[in-house]
Amino acid sequence: MNCWEVTTKRGFLMAENPVNCVSSVLNGELKIAVEAIENIANSLPHHIDNETTREVCHNLPVLKVYSLGTLELAHRERLHQIYAYLTNAYLWAPGEVPVNSLPAQLAVPFVQLSDLVNRPPTLSYTNTQLCNWQVIDPAKPLDDAENLKTLQTFQNYPDEEWFWVIHIAIEAAGGAAVMAGKDAVMAAKVGDVDRLTKGLRIITDGLSKIIALAKRIEEGCDPDIYFKTLRPFLFNKEEGLIFEGVKRYEGKPQKFYGQTGAQSSLIPALCEVLGIKHQKSDLTLYLDNVRQYMPKPHRNFLSSLGANSVRTLAAATPTLKNKYNDCARLILEFRRFHLQLAAKYIATKVKNEKGSGGTEFMKWLKLMTLETEQQLL
Repeated sequence: MNCWEVTTKRGFLMAENPVNCVSSVLNGELKIAVEAIENIANSLPHHIDNETTREVCHNLPVLKVYSLGTLELAHRERLHQIYAYLTNAYLWAPGEVPVNSLPAQLAVPFVQLSDLVNRPPTLSYTNTQLCNWQVIDPAKPLDDAENLKTLQTFQNYPDEEWFWVIHIAIEAAGGAAVMAGKDAVMAAKVGDVDRLTKGLRIITDGLSKIIALAKRIEEGCDPDIYFKTLRPFLFNKEEGLIFEGVKRYEGKPQKFYGQTGAQSSLIPALCEVLGIKHQKSDLTLYLDNVRQYMPKPHRNFLSSLGANSVRTLAAATPTLKNKYNDCARLILEFRRFHLQLAAKYIATKVKNEKGSGGTEFMKWLKLMTLETEQQLL
């Protein structure tokens, strides 16, 4: 099974428990090198607090990544996650002079690891949420936020941990809805009303859980602490980043999006199932582009949902219309609450409403909310 297979219990979260220690499966010089990298990652909050992040990164060996090609994907993902966090910690180190280039010690392995996981060399939602979790009690459900902890953080603020954890729980809570959505698309194609009715009911339940969890974010993540201590680490360089030692880039700045919730497949998948579409614009182009930041199996999953069959059958079947609208209204409720959070956590604190993903997020969130409302049957 691919570790990025979409499942009922975990949704788009890694389908197996994320790996913490990669060096345990290595030998010789490679083991020693990876241990050194893991030690820095595990003590990253200490280095950020003490302003030693760049110093320790400069002292790292240039990891021979292609010799790790036989590692299982989950192990490669952990190394990619480490380099993603180290990269952004290096770029946005508090108290340090801003830089526009990444040293070879980080740049070369990060680009090569990105090749191995088939995503761009930048911190993404996959790194921060989808494979950034451990369960405390395996007997409890994965959507229990108090039963989760992170593998990797920038700093030791509990607000950062909670911010990641609540999103991880949301992803798990949506698993049953996503898989029911896939089945609903198949049911609609063959006109199976009973099967589609069941699927829409499961989607409604899942969206209700997602919204309930989203409303808990302020329990453990203060908007001011998020804005001052975590958000600064989530950006990429708007003018582009030079990857030292990476021949293919020829010393030219490379532009990638920063980490953003738009890189999650969860709500896009449910909108695909329901046939909720947005007018072609810079927004839809951006949303298409950020799919490259998702694990490839997730991109393929989204592509498999692309028919309008659920919406078409619901519109033509009186007994389905209300159930379809129940789902669509919950998408709308989620959009409205997301807009409130974006205002409270970011927009009220900045002059330039440009998000970590590089978008005018408030304008686009308002547009998506309006277009969702317009598509009720």
